[in-house]
Amino acid sequence: MDRVHRYISVLLERLPKWELKSYENQTILDRLRDRISTAKNLKSELELLYKVNNFSEFALGLMWIAEKVEKDPTLEESSIAEESFIFKKFKQAVGEIAEEGESTLAGGFPSDSLALDEKVQTPDVLLEPAWNPSEKLTPSPVANVGVGKDQERHFAGLLDKFIEAVQAGSDDSTQLMANLQKECEIVILSENISEEYKSFCSMLNDFLSYIKENQYLDDVRVINILSNIQDPFSQWVFSDREDRASLLEPAVTILRDFRFMFE
Repeated sequence: MDRVHRYISVLLERLPKWELKSYENQTILDRLRDRISTAKNLKSELELLYKVNNFSEFALGLMWIAEKVEKDPTLEESSIAEESFIFKKFKQAVGEIAEEGESTLAGGFPSDSLALDEKVQTPDVLLEPAWNPSEKLTPSPVANVGVGKDQERHFAGLLDKFIEAVQAGSDDSTQLMANLQKECEIVILSENISEEYKSFCSMLNDFLSYIKENQYLDDVRVINILSNIQDPFSQWVFSDREDRASLLEPAVTILRDFRFMFE
């Protein structure tokens, strides 16, 4: 997988699947991620996707970003703006939100620069490994149980890795912190997320920005704070939703008052 292909694959992995309203649409996104990530030729795969009814703008957005990344070797990670733009195009494609006319990223959107064949397929094809018409999947009645758990556990795993890297003085700490802040921003901007989770991520993001600006990453106080929020957050993530009340409070309190430790 080359640099551009990896960039697009990571961008798709960062789309907040848990925000989608139906299990079916989550399945479509999963299949898209798998097909695009494992494609032998990214450009050809996106051109095929362009032919799927309602997915032309989504495919064009990915093509444009891929073209931009190819021209600029300094681009290594997708931006929040790119991820939000592509996720919006996906939600429009599957009918979760209405199209709002032209919506562009900075630098324009080259919809007139691609001469592609007429769109001939339907979104249902995305539910199968191949781009061929097929019977539509029917979600089970309990398919939506636990929607959001995957993201929460991914976040917890990323937090654990970051804490381990800081404790070990690893060179990976800086990159892991950047990844963690990006995940925080995604949660903060998401709609279908609990307020306590948003509050935790907002305060954690503030804390990470503070230690980054002041170069406190290897400070023992930072290690203590991270260690003290790790267990409460882990308990919250792996508890049933009805048993989560107050589990995050110790971590939120620590993050709310962290500046007192540096005064």
